[in-house]
Amino acid sequence: MSTKSGKTTKRTVIKNHKGFEIVRVTTIHYAKGFYGNYYTNLVESREVHYSFCKEGLSNRPTQYYNLWANNAKECEEEIEKFIEDNSLYFTEEEREKYVYKPNKQCNWAYGYDSLMKIIKQHKKADKRMKILLEDRLTDANFHYESGLLSEQKYEELIAYVTKEYTFRERFTVTTFTQAKRISNAKELENGIAKAVEDYLKSVGVKDTTVKAQFVEDW
Repeated sequence: MSTKSGKTTKRTVIKNHKGFEIVRVTTIHYAKGFYGNYYTNLVESREVHYSFCKEGLSNRPTQYYNLWANNAKECEEEIEKFIEDNSLYFTEEEREKYVYKPNKQCNWAYGYDSLMKIIKQHKKADKRMKILLEDRLTDANFHYESGLLSEQKYEELIAYVTKEYTFRERFTVTTFTQAKRISNAKELENGIAKAVEDYLKSVGVKDTTVKAQFVEDW
């Protein structure tokens, strides 16, 4: 007699439709409990939905498209739509490859370089890949950036990324003065900041903010 809790999932191919298989997915949730004098599994709930996959791939759940239809007829109708526009549904394998895995690798963090790379990819991508790139940013909580990308407002997005995702770099300047300490630290900070800003402008970095801070070591 089994007493483990959890769930079981059964997948049954109902029919083929225009190169796809319609699959009924039945999930039964169990919980441990008493039935009479016996401690056994109790059925808590039963869920049934219909999905589809390409022919011959019904034994690979990661190849199912992310449709949760109520019945086979509804699934057929969605397959017809999918044939006309293949950007409606995606497999779990696709989302893992183009959404979840890249986000895990970068720890869901994006900066100027990585966002600019996605913008370039999006410009060249087909409709299906465009949506996956947008979903990648949405999954990482970059909703505003994803929205601009979805509307293909590339120039507006580039301007936003340039302004908001600046590079932060730190350099150390150490002075050695004999017999007399620096008396006006604020003036020195402003002078260093201006000197660095002037240098950056001379090498083509126009939009920059430089902050200098005086720290007395000894």
